[in-house]
Amino acid sequence: MNLTELSTKLKDGLLDILLPRRCLGCGREGLYICKDCEIFLSEINMLEVGPPTKIMSVWEYEGIIEKAIYKIKFDGCYDIIEGLVEKALEKIELNLPEDTVITYVPMWKKKERQRGFNQSELIARQLGAVLRLAEHNLLEKKRDNQSQVGLNPKEREENVKGVFELSKPGFDQTKPGFRNVLLVDDVYTTGATMNECRKVLKKTGIRNIYGFTIAKKLRI
Repeated sequence: MNLTELSTKLKDGLLDILLPRRCLGCGREGLYICKDCEIFLSEINMLEVGPPTKIMSVWEYEGIIEKAIYKIKFDGCYDIIEGLVEKALEKIELNLPEDTVITYVPMWKKKERQRGFNQSELIARQLGAVLRLAEHNLLEKKRDNQSQVGLNPKEREENVKGVFELSKPGFDQTKPGFRNVLLVDDVYTTGATMNECRKVLKKTGIRNIYGFTIAKKLRI
């Protein structure tokens, strides 16, 4: 164990003492989602969105899952991600080609600095670690836009139009492009954001773009 790993382990151990993890369903100490409450999570089927993109979401965005994602984004409890990804991969089989690389929906840089992290990047990083696939920063958000909350599907589509571009130097267009990419976000609502990211990635000649989200919002 190197010094960085030891430091992380000690910090996590201290946080567990000072701020013990409690189940978001019943409040029991130990896990964010205990075994008893896990059975109440609403699983959904894989969602396909027009070839060649497949978007795989695991749970409905409600109840405990909604609370978990809120705590990640707004309370900084990003240690929840490890457990969510582990549980997600028990529920679905991604079946990705071996040469797949993982990327994520980017945040506006100022907003990311204010929050301190991009939850989609952390989910992508955890997926990469578990699946043993490389994670790359392929996209950037070139301007801020209105929050998608409260917008209807058409407004959401217009709101994200043209806000993403290829990351530099994350994506070197002088070299052969990636063949398969898994695009990661936390929540899928209408697909407007992921579809806009897909359009940018497709311009590079990527053959297959898959999508993964922890949850899908069934009602907006």
